[in-house]
Amino acid sequence: MSPIQWSDTLKDQTRQALESHGRDMPGLAWEYINFKNADGGYGLMPTDELLMGRFVISRREIDTVESFDTPEAVIEAGWVLD
Repeated sequence: MSPIQWSDTLKDQTRQALESHGRDMPGLAWEYINFKNADGGYGLMPTDELLMGRFVISRREIDTVESFDTPEAVIEAGWVLD
């Protein structure tokens, strides 16, 4: 099965949310932000990490943590907002 290809609109929404450190996202009172990956996986980014400019996603299905330096690196790794 080939990886999912996300739309440019969804990638742009994800980039904007990460670049603003989530400050323009509705529901920022949540503890985590949900992400999905082009490989079919799902992950959570702690809101407090995002607010501090850190892009850290914990994969739900295999309980690993991935860290990224930039919003673009998050998207290039296949992650977008869920």
